[in-house]
This record gives sequence, structure tokens and C-alpha cells, in this order.
Amino acid sequence: MKEQKNRIKDLLILTAEVMFAENGYEGTTVRDIAAKAGINPALIYYHFESKEHLYRSIFELRLRLLTDSLNALPVNATASSFERLLSYVTIYIAGIRDNFYFYRILNSEIFSFRNHSFKTAILDTVKASADIFRKVVKTGIAGNEFRNIDTDLFLMTLFHLLHQIIGRSPLAGELLNLEEITEEQINGRIKNFICHQLCLPVHPCNNSHNKSINYHEKYN
Repeated sequence: MKEQKNRIKDLLILTAEVMFAENGYEGTTVRDIAAKAGINPALIYYHFESKEHLYRSIFELRLRLLTDSLNALPVNATASSFERLLSYVTIYIAGIRDNFYFYRILNSEIFSFRNHSFKTAILDTVKASADIFRKVVKTGIAGNEFRNIDTDLFLMTLFHLLHQIIGRSPLAGELLNLEEITEEQINGRIKNFICHQLCLPVHPCNNSHNKSINYHEKYN
């Protein structure tokens, strides 16, 4: 009985996630979700009480999994701040790719002015994830590995860049010719961007600077 209940909840979350991403919160009804999932609408109210509760459950699940993944990354005492930051970025990129629909919803919420009862909870969880990145950057600055940059502006730029590129927004697709390059090349450009924004000129990652410039010229 419990397994069946969990299967129905998982089905509703996955179905609603796609529909919220494609149609928006206001453009999706409980009946739409139930019809797509092939179940009685009453089951949604039984498992989640309301559409808003279902919407909130999606965020709680996905953001918890992201935070757990970041916190579970093994600490390598010999790794540089740049290497640790790249490890976190790799996990974040995988999260976007594996949960494409959720990140479309998250983008919509982050950049919207729509208020609801759990907007603060969403932003607090996102900030908690950002704090993990912030700590690494601050450590790199303190250890003279990174430039003394505005950490908050850098993180805002980085997260927006990742959402646009990995989420393959139309703008990123046009500016970066995403259909013409491989994921490995995309990841390389992201790595070079982080290096050139953060690292001091003597950092080993800057050895690839000329290659990055040539690559950029080739595709722009």
C-alpha cells in the first residue's frame, strides 16, 4: 500500500513538473495534471492538498537533492580552490541536465515577481546552495589563488550563465552556436570563463588562455 502511494506521488510530481515548466504555474490546473497522469483529480488533493502544495513539493525534492549532492562531495585536502569549485560546478551542471524541466521552473521563479507563501523558502534554499560556492571562492581569495573580486556578482553571473547554457535557452543557442559544438567543448568554455574571471595570471589554468581565445574566435 505504501509503495503504491509513493508511486502515485512520484508520478504526480514528474507529471506536474513537466506541465509547470511548459505552461507555467497559472497555466496549469489540477485537472490538467490529473488528465496527463491518467488519474482521478481527487488523488492530487489526497496526496498534496492543493496545486500549490504539489508545486512546493517539487521544489523541496529537487533542491534537497541538489544540496545533498553538493554537501556529499568528498573533501580533497590537496585540491586547489579552483579544482573544488569546478567539482561543484560539475555537480550543478549535472543537476540541470538531469532535471531540465525543474530548472525551467526554478528560472521562472527566481526571475519573477510573483509572490506566494513559500517564495522565501525557495530563495533561502537557493542561497544555501550558493553559500557552498561562495565559501570556496572566499577561500581562494584568502589564499591568493583568486583575484579579490566581488564574489556575489560573480556567483550571480555564474549561475545565470549555467542556467542559460546548460538549459539551452534560445539566446544562448544563438550567441554560442550550441547546436554546432559538443558538450565537452561547452564545458571547456565554462571552465575557461571561470578561470579568467577568478584566477590570478600565474594560475596553471591560464595556460589554456590562448586556446580559449582561438576557440572563441572560431565560433563567433
